[in-house]
Amino acid sequence: YNDFGDECGKARKGVKASLEVDVVIGADGANSRVAKDIDAGDYEYAIAFQERMKIPEDKMEYYKDRAEMYVGEDVSPDFYAWVFPKCDHVAVGTGTVKDKKQVSKYQQGIRERAAARIEGGEILRVE
Repeated sequence: YNDFGDECGKARKGVKASLEVDVVIGADGANSRVAKDIDAGDYEYAIAFQERMKIPEDKMEYYKDRAEMYVGEDVSPDFYAWVFPKCDHVAVGTGTVKDKKQVSKYQQGIRERAAARIEGGEILRVE
């Protein structure tokens, strides 16, 4: 890892260091650099579907200090769905490992669950 701080936490030197741990969690996406760096080998991957949506300002205010995560068969059989605030819009999405062909069905599920809070939203981008 790179240690970006000194005792005061102010230096940005990027000094390479080693760290011994019991568990590594690579929460850095489908093309995980963590998994590659630790030579994790073949692993099952999830597929995700996300829409970036511009929602009305009053609804955006709701997400000022929160993010939402949803679980349930309607949004994913084995993963979770989310509404995450971004700077001036929200990201609404879901993922699955088990049922990749049905990801659009699960996306519809999260849109239905969050409908009251994203109503009137305009899709900016699909990812």
